[in-house]
Amino acid sequence: MEEGNKIMITKRKLFTLIAGIAVFSMVAGGMFALYAQSQITDQVLQYQKLFRQVFGTVYDRYVVAPDPQKLIYGAIKGMLGSLDPHSTFLDAKTLKDLKISTQGSFGGLGIQIDIRDNVLTVVSPMAGTPAARMGIQAGDRIIKIENVSTRGITTEGAIGKLRGQPGTEVTITIQREGVDQPMDFTITRANIEIKSIPYSGFVKNRIGYIWLANFSEKSGPDLGRAIQVLESQGAKQLILDLRNNPGGLLNEAVDISSNFIDRGSMVVFTRGRLPDANRDFKVASDPLYGSKKGTMVVLINQGSASASEIVAGAMQDWDRALIIGQTSFGKGSVQTVMPLGDSIAMKLTTAKYYTPSGRCIHRDNSAWQSGELDSLEEDSTVPREKFITLGGLKRTVYGGGGIVPDVKVDLPLLKKLESNLERKTLFFKFAVKHTVTHKDLPRTLEVDGPMLAEFKKLLADEKFEYTEQEFKESEAYIKKGLKRELLSKLYGDQAMTAFLLEGDPQMQKAVELLEQHKDLSKLLQTGQNK
Repeated sequence: MEEGNKIMITKRKLFTLIAGIAVFSMVAGGMFALYAQSQITDQVLQYQKLFRQVFGTVYDRYVVAPDPQKLIYGAIKGMLGSLDPHSTFLDAKTLKDLKISTQGSFGGLGIQIDIRDNVLTVVSPMAGTPAARMGIQAGDRIIKIENVSTRGITTEGAIGKLRGQPGTEVTITIQREGVDQPMDFTITRANIEIKSIPYSGFVKNRIGYIWLANFSEKSGPDLGRAIQVLESQGAKQLILDLRNNPGGLLNEAVDISSNFIDRGSMVVFTRGRLPDANRDFKVASDPLYGSKKGTMVVLINQGSASASEIVAGAMQDWDRALIIGQTSFGKGSVQTVMPLGDSIAMKLTTAKYYTPSGRCIHRDNSAWQSGELDSLEEDSTVPREKFITLGGLKRTVYGGGGIVPDVKVDLPLLKKLESNLERKTLFFKFAVKHTVTHKDLPRTLEVDGPMLAEFKKLLADEKFEYTEQEFKESEAYIKKGLKRELLSKLYGDQAMTAFLLEGDPQMQKAVELLEQHKDLSKLLQTGQNK
């Protein structure tokens, strides 16, 4: 029976539940069943007995009568938390949030997060969201939420704290690589629309470009339409941008890959402890944009994770596209959501992803546990295992977690002044004020001397401290930041994205190589990792 917000159940029922928690295994069709009694060893039974003994003692003798639901939920969370950062208990709210993240929209900051080296870490900011505007970056460590430490927090627990009603504020404390002191960001939540393709178009001549920002139920159809539109407009080569794409639904990763890889080709396979976790995912239809249609480049970076890595790995293994950018995040473990009731579930790691050539996508964190290396930094002391591509060119590709690009192109690090300007959203604030009286600025606008002087006045009004030398050294970046926000304010994110792509080093390298090599095999042979 219910009494207030507490669920009152008998000890006998609780003990039955505890015994039933035992162990779950995955079976076909996404259903789950208890292990057979013969598989529960004497040692397991002894531990169950110990657990029941502790629960009974706490329930009977604790100084204040405890809430049995909290005891059970806490025990389940502790059990799953001892396994890995991705296995977790999903209460009603977190389970609902998980479903929303792959379907519609929600009130939040616009960041994808994960636990990296036991620290809550930003995998990527989502374009056009409050977090992206404030300069939150992939790799930022969130060490506090509302001044409360995130030590020991789960990904789902953090999501519950970061999401909320649009218009409300939340303060997070960031530790950033290369910055001595933690930084506080107070961010106003907004309605976050899950948009699969924020931008597509032409970057030069007949080179089409598609930015796939996430994997949701809309991703496959959205990508198919984008490809068809570009082809109808004369696209002969294609760039697929998976940078800062944190992944999502596995079936969408397979659908995305199926647009480019031949029918019957393996996209990814999973391997786990139980036979039912071992599955092969292959292309079921002819590709919409196969190798005969044109050469391709796939862009990845440290924020490309999970489903993004599945797509990039398959494209690389089948010699379908040249991979350019930075080594991806390395989130290649498979989580299965197992219902425990009408509104609760557990998310359990049941397998790992492998590319068609046999590379494990999941990145081993043991090399970073000492804290001597950043979690997104390459450990050059550990040799990577070599694999051979399956598409006929027999190129060498590398395992060890994450997808290693064929051509590595790093991005410049922000200077202290640049980071602080982004963190305090001063480019955005300037654009808001400046466009009040300058609504007719053209798309070809240039940031000139008077505009810089006006920006300096804003910095003074905001009591923002800097030196003239710092400003001079970062002037090119400041001009770019101001133009970016002015275009966004006046013409929208499409215009802003087109402008940013023009000065993007990884994009420039992709265009350069595509212009030089119309033949796919010659393009792929330009890769540095041979």
